Amino acid sequence: MQSNNPLDLASAEKTVKEREASLANLKAGPDSLDIRSQDLTIRQRQNSLSDAIAKLADYTVRAPLDGIIAELNVKVGDQASSGAALATLVTKQKVAEVSLNEVDVAKVKVGQKVILTFDAVEGLSITGQVAEVDTLGAVSQGVVSYAVKITFDTQDERVKSGMSVSAAIITDVKQDVLIVPSSAVKSQGDNYYVEVFDPSVPGSQSNQAFASATPPSRQTVATGLSNDTDTEIVSGLKIGDRIVTRTITSTTSATTTSAPSLFGGQGNRQGGGGIMIPR
Repeated sequence: MQSNNPLDLASAEKTVKEREASLANLKAGPDSLDIRSQDLTIRQRQNSLSDAIAKLADYTVRAPLDGIIAELNVKVGDQASSGAALATLVTKQKVAEVSLNEVDVAKVKVGQKVILTFDAVEGLSITGQVAEVDTLGAVSQGVVSYAVKITFDTQDERVKSGMSVSAAIITDVKQDVLIVPSSAVKSQGDNYYVEVFDPSVPGSQSNQAFASATPPSRQTVATGLSNDTDTEIVSGLKIGDRIVTRTITSTTSATTTSAPSLFGGQGNRQGGGGIMIPR
């Protein structure tokens, strides 16, 4: 049946023209503007996807290293605040943490060797090295202390988390040098000296106390490395000199003498404050 309605005819003609135009566009292909527009849209969608993936990763808490969760401080649904400890992780790689005062920490650097001993494990000595030194100290009762973290060179199953540890940090090393007890070294102005006894004085034996009417003589010395127990003598003394380490004053005078020794000959002795200079 043929329609005589002019409106229907016009509509049909318009549709035919639109289809012809669409066909022509398909045959011609997209222009450069359309391609750039579609490319921009794709990139925007890719960026949105990357952002969503990154945000999704933030919802998963990952430990920085392998270990066993010993304690969990939160449960599903809790809100965690920034800086809060979510869990306690026990790792095979043990780390010791010690506190040093502001005088000792100035001598400590990352990478220095450390000797660790433990009160709970008699005779155990483990070497390690300084891994981290806090730059910001903690103040307690007017005293500033700095935390130092030490990694273990070897692992020992007898060492447990939370054990007390003593750390002897090797800040410097010298071989075959002369040392005396630090208590024997005295100062006068900018100079250092020790009191030396004539070896011919009766009773002036090494590591013994004796009374003498002959006063010791002062011997000026140049000092080197030192810790809380020993001081290196660079010049002014020689091996075999008898020096005064302590004087006891009473109705009669008594003096204790001690002979100097060589670094390395007496084994390692730990100084106070966690700083040790090996001999």
